Amino acid sequence: MSAIILGVYALAGIIHEVSAIRFWEGMRKITKAVLMPILLIYYIVTSANLLVAALIAIVFSWLGDFFLIRKEEPKFFRLGLVAFLLSHVFYIVTLVLITRSFHIPALIVSIGVALVAEFFLPKIINPPRAMRGAVIVYGIVILAMSVYALQYMLSALTLGSVLLFAGSIIFIFSDTLMTYLSFGKKPKYFNAITMLPYIIAQGLIIFGLAGA
Repeated sequence: MSAIILGVYALAGIIHEVSAIRFWEGMRKITKAVLMPILLIYYIVTSANLLVAALIAIVFSWLGDFFLIRKEEPKFFRLGLVAFLLSHVFYIVTLVLITRSFHIPALIVSIGVALVAEFFLPKIINPPRAMRGAVIVYGIVILAMSVYALQYMLSALTLGSVLLFAGSIIFIFSDTLMTYLSFGKKPKYFNAITMLPYIIAQGLIIFGLAGA
């Protein structure tokens, strides 16, 4: 069953990417809206340790996708940003709950790397002045999620924990790319470019959480 659900997720992702490349807007929006519900079903069906915080994180990710379907409108872009910020907060809560021990040297180093990244990311993204504070706060939260994902991986070194950490890194890349392109001149295939790493990242994170 789990393989079938992952297959459906992969198929939905492929259809979404093709739709984005071919500019089939109706199909693109539909497939974007069904990605996280598929992962929610996967998590519920396969997780041996079902956590409410993880369920909430997935739901907020779905809301983020839903709002960002209309990301050209500032109101919906902000709502999407808030939804994903809350999603990462609940991912962090989930990771804290499943992490058995903390690797202090790695924690110190990763926090240092995160602080450096937080300094440079706003400069790379170059958001409008009105959005700068929100982008900084969002950056702190998503980097914190990756720091905790590293701690979880080091406390329980499994394929799932490694993929979860990899997903958190890809998520940072995905969000940085999306916000950078959103605030600049958008390329022709903006939706396809920004959604591909996002689809991979979410799949890896949920796969990892399901095996926790």
